[in-house]
Amino acid sequence: MIELTFVLLLTMGSEKVEYTPYQSLSQCLSVRRKIKRNTGPTHNFDQKWSCKELKVKIDQDTGSILEIIEE
Repeated sequence: MIELTFVLLLTMGSEKVEYTPYQSLSQCLSVRRKIKRNTGPTHNFDQKWSCKELKVKIDQDTGSILEIIEE
């Protein structure tokens, strides 16, 4: 199933290492803030972790992202 959803992205350089879908921007930002608090001061946190609204292909059974269609 293809959806437009908010995604929490972890990027290293130009590579997307991890991505998790959320129903709303507030949920995504809340998780991002928790990660920031728990990891402590890190170099380039704001460049590595971001919340974006993306068109993605989602597995209906697990709810995980199979593919990012558009950025």
